[in-house]
Amino acid sequence: MRYYSTQRPVMPGGFPKKAAVEKIENFDTKTFCEEIGREAWGFIEYSESLTKEEADAYELTLGGMKIFWCVTTTVYDNGKVVANITSTVEAVSKPENDSRSTARKDIYHDWFESQEDAENFVKEAKDA
Repeated sequence: MRYYSTQRPVMPGGFPKKAAVEKIENFDTKTFCEEIGREAWGFIEYSESLTKEEADAYELTLGGMKIFWCVTTTVYDNGKVVANITSTVEAVSKPENDSRSTARKDIYHDWFESQEDAENFVKEAKDA
């Protein structure tokens, strides 16, 4: 299992000491890693998984994890539209979009793979 260090290079005291360490690699500079969709200083590979608590304690991101942005759009019956980025989540795959209707409004949650895409969606919703 590969874990990326997004806050600092991998160094002694900066990762869980498990017998299962297979490889440590630091990059020359903070580098964009497609596998996690953001920059990292390097990675450490283990032959077995870390617990979420172990990874979180050392600010390590499991390979394959990406950040997704949620845009909540509320469309009121009178035509008013409110849209904003309301949350982010770190996950392997993009969460499902969903919606619900109430007596006076419809609420939509749309997920995006980049902050730029989410911001563009908010702008388009507000300009509509």
